[in-house]
Amino acid sequence: MKRKVLFIVLIALLIIGIGGAKLYTYKQNNKNFSIKNKDEVKKTQSIDFTLEDVFGNKITLSNLKGKKVYLNFWATWCGYCKEELDDIQTLHNEYKNKNIVILAINVGEDKKTVKKYLDESRYNFTTILDIDGKITELYGIQGFPTSLFIDEQGYVYNGVQGLMNLNMMKEKLDIK
Repeated sequence: MKRKVLFIVLIALLIIGIGGAKLYTYKQNNKNFSIKNKDEVKKTQSIDFTLEDVFGNKITLSNLKGKKVYLNFWATWCGYCKEELDDIQTLHNEYKNKNIVILAINVGEDKKTVKKYLDESRYNFTTILDIDGKITELYGIQGFPTSLFIDEQGYVYNGVQGLMNLNMMKEKLDIK
């Protein structure tokens, strides 16, 4: 019994140590980027990336300067994400021809799984794949859904960790 408890404690300490090291490394590399109070982001330059969408097209964030960008980190297994996606689709339908780009970033899932889910749900907003989670890690995303809002100059100016509704999305995008 003592060995089992000792083993569990050692594993827990190892996990905490690895997590702390990753957080320390992230903070050292991204000193200006932080989510505060789960719904506020210090305005800072966005981290550029290039990812493929579900059709194999490459999307580069820096190519979208001049437009507001709504990044939404999600996964098909996330219940709150599924709840939020209907409002993201509504937002997309309403603003797709305006100066706003929605990038739904699916994290950790393969193209086939994500494409099937999107087709079944009849979602057609731009969905890009962060299969290995590197971009998610660079942005310090710790839970799903998480939304980040980027202004026309490429600065992250707001963020929300957790479920959002359509009115909240419009408020963060300043498009009431």
